[in-house]
Amino acid sequence: MKPFAILAALLVLLRAPQVKLAARPPNGVQSSSAVLNAERAWAGADVLVGIRPEDGDSRDALARALGRLETPSLLPRLFTLGASHRATANAIAQSLHGFDPLRDPDLVRTAWEWMWTVAGGDPGAVLGSPAPAAAVALPMARIAYAEERHVKQTEKLLATLAATTANAKGSSGFYVTAIQALESLARVNTKLVHFDEATIRLLANAVRSMSMNDDVSEARRYALSALAAGRALQIDVARVALDDSDWQTRRAATQFLAGAGAAADEAARLSLIREALRDESAHVRYDAVGGYASRFASTEGCQPLLDALGDDDMTVVLEAIDALGDQCPDRGDSDDVTMRVAAEVRTPPLMGSWQREAHAFVALAKRSPERAALAAGAFVTHPVWWVRMYAAYGVAAAGDVDRLERLAYDADDNVREAALGALRGLDSEKAVRAALDALQQRGDAQLLRTAAIMLKELPPTPAWSKPLIIALRRLTKDGRMTSRDARIELLDALDRHGGADTTDLAPLLRDYDPRVAERTALVMGHLSGRTFAADPQRRSPASAGGELGAQQCVAIEMTNGRSIALRMLPGSAPIAVEQFLRRGTSEKYYDGLAFHRVVPNFVIQGGSPGANEYSGSRDYLRDEVDAANTRGSVALSTRGRNTGDGQFFINLVDNPRLDGTYTVFATIDNMEDVDRIQEGDTIRRMKTVACGAPRR
Repeated sequence: MKPFAILAALLVLLRAPQVKLAARPPNGVQSSSAVLNAERAWAGADVLVGIRPEDGDSRDALARALGRLETPSLLPRLFTLGASHRATANAIAQSLHGFDPLRDPDLVRTAWEWMWTVAGGDPGAVLGSPAPAAAVALPMARIAYAEERHVKQTEKLLATLAATTANAKGSSGFYVTAIQALESLARVNTKLVHFDEATIRLLANAVRSMSMNDDVSEARRYALSALAAGRALQIDVARVALDDSDWQTRRAATQFLAGAGAAADEAARLSLIREALRDESAHVRYDAVGGYASRFASTEGCQPLLDALGDDDMTVVLEAIDALGDQCPDRGDSDDVTMRVAAEVRTPPLMGSWQREAHAFVALAKRSPERAALAAGAFVTHPVWWVRMYAAYGVAAAGDVDRLERLAYDADDNVREAALGALRGLDSEKAVRAALDALQQRGDAQLLRTAAIMLKELPPTPAWSKPLIIALRRLTKDGRMTSRDARIELLDALDRHGGADTTDLAPLLRDYDPRVAERTALVMGHLSGRTFAADPQRRSPASAGGELGAQQCVAIEMTNGRSIALRMLPGSAPIAVEQFLRRGTSEKYYDGLAFHRVVPNFVIQGGSPGANEYSGSRDYLRDEVDAANTRGSVALSTRGRNTGDGQFFINLVDNPRLDGTYTVFATIDNMEDVDRIQEGDTIRRMKTVACGAPRR
């Protein structure tokens, strides 16, 4: 390390009093298992900084653990830990994840200087050996900078790394890393990035596959995305990308053409979108349908959307149906479009796929409430609750208050929740009655959260405090950490409607969830004019423990007959792997649960007992941010740091913007089966299976 970096590190150490370093254990060195056990026990910085790792692996493990705390003041410990440059750089970037650089520009400058020194201190150093720069390239690019000069110098370093390795045999990994880092730098530092002409030319040439190592699809894909993120992508480069052999690259080009993009002749843009509508990949056609609908349907008509109803991929069909409801204006052919949508509105079957008919009902309700009313009865009373939930969306669009009110008292909480928000906009009085009924009768966290949010926005009404207390007690008794969001909204509603007597809230001062206890103290103080102190009684975290093998796979068998094989990543997220294996194969937690969220070309999500965003397991899981969110990776769903609730999502495409945020604990090879999963598809069971060779 150069002298200025050492000095800067010492200055940061002196300026960072908020984390007290624990005394070193008297027993000397400790192994990586000490770090793992500390993370299992939800240890904080006071414990982790006192661990003395015994070897390189242990130091790397400790660096990851410290970085996951996202505490910038721990940077001095990372500088002196002795972990590998790659592990240290990743931990530094994670420590600064979400950090506003303007809060402490000196701290960010010190982090940059450390990485700059490791990389060689000058782009010219890459010519001697690309390895040091490659080790810190991605972490360096993930940091949000306060000074434009740091962004510019990082750009030059990364561009040099890419140019040096573009045609070097055996250096494709370095080359792809450099391109990926340029994409990250532009995305994270959008306001400060202004790519040089040389960098733009380098990236455009990568899209055109001008160098030997451009035969790696990730290089072309991320070069295109880097140009788009840096506001430097031109339509001629996008046209080249539309002919790429990699569908993710073609899809990225389609997204660019569908967006605001660079200045271009609209006729040329329309021609390219029409070309994408005929692409062999459903992923590309899906984005082309959405792009055509948003940019051209109002001027060019809706025939391409009608044609897409005959697509052999259901995600494309559903996107076209939704677009016909949302994007097609009243034109000369409007009645023809409405009649075609109406033809799709058949009563969904009791077994099997219901999605096409349900989406069509919603689209018809938006286009013609009168025609939708003729079919509404079959949807509002359908035995499948997913259909009734979409019925709520449809009758809301049609302004059918009577049917919407009926659905607001449905037997299924997700149907109620879908109806409740819409009813508020149509008939506030009826919505309030339905919300109060839910508070007194139902137990779903998402529904109760929605009811509380509705009530807290209305004028103070003391009579509502009792139903709010009833719902709060019910969720508290259930004992799930994952009810946090709902309980906090209920407390906020009580802050609006409650009285000076806070006796009913007092037990929550000792709640098992510190966030709830702290909010309770604030609400009680506001209502009574007195001061209260939270004294949370934390529960011991759940932990499976045990040693994990490197090769462990799980098969998710679906009720539709398909099976999805997950390959665990214990090296990246051992605690998440432990918990997933225990829940999925021993406790059978996931059996019978659905994939309740399907966002094509993004993620699918499942594992919720209530089939919604706010229903989860009893305890939260600690984050283990490490691996990247590439297509086929499986990660824990969260609503903030360390709030994994047993739900998981599968990345359908590369999602680098999710990196640094979610715990990736597995990968999937057979993504073709995952691509076919639709909303409501159900897990029959999970079981451990022998791992085959990973697909290349």
